[in-house]
Amino acid sequence: MQDAEKYMALCVELADRAASKGNSAVGSLLVIGDEIIADAEEAAATHEDVSCHAEMEVIRKARKILGKDMSKATLFSTKEPCVMCSYAIRFHQIGKVVYKERSGELGGAHGTYDLLVSQNVPKGWGPPVECIELAEDQ
Repeated sequence: MQDAEKYMALCVELADRAASKGNSAVGSLLVIGDEIIADAEEAAATHEDVSCHAEMEVIRKARKILGKDMSKATLFSTKEPCVMCSYAIRFHQIGKVVYKERSGELGGAHGTYDLLVSQNVPKGWGPPVECIELAEDQ
């Protein structure tokens, strides 16, 4: 991942902005090739809407540009996507997710409900997502 560190640094800036507004410190980007299609910060507290996770917000923005098929996209996030976000990622067939920090038992790649990587999902969800956890020293 040639530019992963650069994109993650932008996600961290978005996360800091979210935290300064009283939201969880999460930032997300959707990238195709070397083009940032959309960026978003966590907004659940600001909007009083639990569905306004950074990953959901970035998918909403990107959907207006790309439509449903996001199979060529990589989603970057400061946190491992949760179960809700993982469903949206699979629904839009996002091919790759890069994140900085695991989310615990509700994480979509390493949690109890590993929706991002599971083969045991309904037909039509598309293939499992390639998940890359960036190490702190990268």
